[in-house]
This record gives sequence, structure tokens and C-alpha cells, in this order.
Amino acid sequence: MERFFTPACLLGLLSACTAQIPNPLPTNPEIDSGSNRAQHSKGIAEESHPAELRYGRYTLASTEPTTEQRDLLTQIIDVSIPSSLNPSVQDALQYVLQRSGYALCPVTASVRVLFTRPLPAAHYRLGPISLRRALQVLAGPAWQLTTDEVSRSVCFEQQKTEAGVALITPVSPHLLEARP
Repeated sequence: MERFFTPACLLGLLSACTAQIPNPLPTNPEIDSGSNRAQHSKGIAEESHPAELRYGRYTLASTEPTTEQRDLLTQIIDVSIPSSLNPSVQDALQYVLQRSGYALCPVTASVRVLFTRPLPAAHYRLGPISLRRALQVLAGPAWQLTTDEVSRSVCFEQQKTEAGVALITPVSPHLLEARP
């Protein structure tokens, strides 16, 4: 009896080791449950291009462009302008715009005032900050940033006030007094 039992057990174990285990993940990405397909596709035209794509074994990658790719001026930059350049505001603006896809507009008489100013020491290091805000910080509050999306150029226009000069708020004398 023992002779019969031992080979039967061995045969049972060997058959269990070769049994097929059902695959819970679909091998063909086109065959998927309807609920998942509804999450991944936004319309008939986009069915062949899902919003997320399996990239590698454990990574899902988005196929949608990022905000920074859609609007280049929203990209976050971290810039240190070399002090050896002894830069002007124009030099700093050009340095910040390197590899951004944008260029400065041609110099006009109205912008020459801004571009020829030396760069303040506080502006040698900017970031992390969006490109749009960095350009506005470099230009200062008296200048309005404008962009031409067709030619991807960045321009500055002087902001107008009623008197044509920036208004300076006077400091009240009582604010200057030291309080014990």
C-alpha cells in the first residue's frame, strides 16, 4: 500500500506544479474592462491615444502635455546670473530667456531706459520662480510684460499713470516714531 501511495503523491505534486495559473492582467491593452476604458479615453477621436500609458512594469505615464509644455512662461526656473558679466537688466533678461523658447523684442527708445540699467544685486539669484514672474521681477513694477505668442517674443511697455510718473506714497511721521 505504501508503494502505491508514494508514487500517487509524487504524481499529484508534479501535476500541481505544472498547472496553469490564470493571468489577472490583460495581455492585450485593447481588451480591457469598460469602466477602465471610460477613465482613459475622452472621446472617439482619442480612443487610440489613451491619457495614461503603461511605461515599464510598474509605471503609468501620462500622454498629456504638462502645464509648462503648454504655456512656456509658466515653467519654473532657478537662475544664478554670473556676477562676472557685470550685467545690465537686458543682459539678465536675455540670460533668463536662454533655452526658454522666447527672445526679447528689439530695443526701442522707450525700453532703452530699462535695458541700460545695471542689474540690482538682489536679482543675481532668482528662483525657484515661474519664468513670467522672473521676467517681471527683473523689469520692475514700472514695466508691463507683454508677449507675442506668434513670434515667441517678450516685450516690455512702461506702465502709464495719470501724471506720467510713479506715485510715491509718503510715510506718515507717526510711523517713524520709536515706541518703547
